[in-house]
Amino acid sequence: MADLKEIAENLIQGKADKVKELVQKAIDEGEDVQRILNEGLLAGMSVVGEKFKKNEFYVPEVLIAAR
Repeated sequence: MADLKEIAENLIQGKADKVKELVQKAIDEGEDVQRILNEGLLAGMSVVGEKFKKNEFYVPEVLIAAR
């Protein structure tokens, strides 16, 4: 099955193309879309939000991750 941690990590790093590829792969493998959203995408954005609060990420990094 899909590695949802890998989706989250790539999202945190701002690698939009890789995230898109991994999400599509997960869907193609039959992964539950709610699980992809919660454990991959939202988990990654949660980390981005925490880094923003700690001034480790700034607005450009947040916008890149949100793409």
